[in-house]
Amino acid sequence: MRVCLLSVVTYRHGVAGGMEVHGRTLTRELAAGGHDVTVITSRHPSGVPCERQDGVEIQYLNKTAVASQKGKWASECYERFKALHEVKAFDVLCCQHTVAPCVLMDWARSRGVPVVIIIEGLAGWVFLSEVSQAVSHHRGYGQLGKRFLSFFYYYLRWELPGARKCDALIAVSDEVARSIPTWCGVSADKVFTVYNGVDSHAFVPSENSRALVRQQYGIAPDDRLILFLSHVTKQKGLHLLISCLPQVLEQHSRAKLLVVGSGDYLEEAKRLVEAMALQSCVVFVGAIPHERSAGYFNAADLYVLPTLRQEGLPFSLVEAMACQKPVIASRIGGIPSIVAHGVNGLLVAPDDPRSLGRAIIQLLADKELAAMLSQKGRETVIGGYSLETMVQGTLKVFEAVLGNKRPALHWSQETRVSP
Repeated sequence: MRVCLLSVVTYRHGVAGGMEVHGRTLTRELAAGGHDVTVITSRHPSGVPCERQDGVEIQYLNKTAVASQKGKWASECYERFKALHEVKAFDVLCCQHTVAPCVLMDWARSRGVPVVIIIEGLAGWVFLSEVSQAVSHHRGYGQLGKRFLSFFYYYLRWELPGARKCDALIAVSDEVARSIPTWCGVSADKVFTVYNGVDSHAFVPSENSRALVRQQYGIAPDDRLILFLSHVTKQKGLHLLISCLPQVLEQHSRAKLLVVGSGDYLEEAKRLVEAMALQSCVVFVGAIPHERSAGYFNAADLYVLPTLRQEGLPFSLVEAMACQKPVIASRIGGIPSIVAHGVNGLLVAPDDPRSLGRAIIQLLADKELAAMLSQKGRETVIGGYSLETMVQGTLKVFEAVLGNKRPALHWSQETRVSP
């Protein structure tokens, strides 16, 4: 199958968020499976015109802005796709989010090339997350008007027409799948659920990597290590985790927090740690290559994602569970698609540091509960959130739109966790 993936930003741009990890792993595995895969994306930061990595051809649109749909994105990706199609005759055009201009979708479909859009989250979710961020940080209210206009533009210009024109939409979680018909006014029959998946052979429990990472950062064997591994933005809730640390330290004096990642909130988070005099128990690592993240999950005693954002299905959460670590996460967005409270992890209300602190204290104190949640977490990932499951589910959707029929994706329902 000849597949063209259209994405505004990729892992090759130096961004390692969930969408970028998804695009990289999906295209790499499709290429490894013998499919011809081409990625069309925005300008490379270094001006590279094209390259080939992991068996995938990457075409950069150097007249566009880096990681943006502004400027000449619409015209450039339209012209590049047409030129490449004349040579490659693509079978499927797949888009990460609704980034394809309508003229491109119309042209592709007129040539018998179906369009599939992968939805990690919705524009309305992003705006609601901005509101939650302002409320949680008690500032930023003045920017909400601008954020609303941005949402309105993207929703009307890209999301709504894209969802209606494409042949199929892939939702990465049950919550996304349920929201698409409401927000976009499309039939539920057009929406397929294919969960984000991780390599359960790379993300695996490892005592050796646990010892190496802990030794690297001076974490003693009897220290209780809490891990935050994410892009550090105001919406990810790191301030809530830092704020509840004194509550945790009252019960577990050997608790430490390892913060892995970078972003626009990192310096402010460091200032908060200093203001609360928590420097001795918080370690800031900075950004790491995605390939090294399994070692950090293994080093931890539990993983915490106190996000305020309406997430689709965070890769970091799935990766932590694959490494057989107990997880605590906000009950928001697509997170309940994989985490069932008390079954394979703990869920807390967003923006509630007291509840977050109590959940952390509970897992650090109850080793049997932590071990049970950890085991069930890895079983959940292997049962329905593996890389193989994600790739095969995506291919089934491609085959369905090519054959104009709905595939039987029963596996995605069978592996759902019970609430």
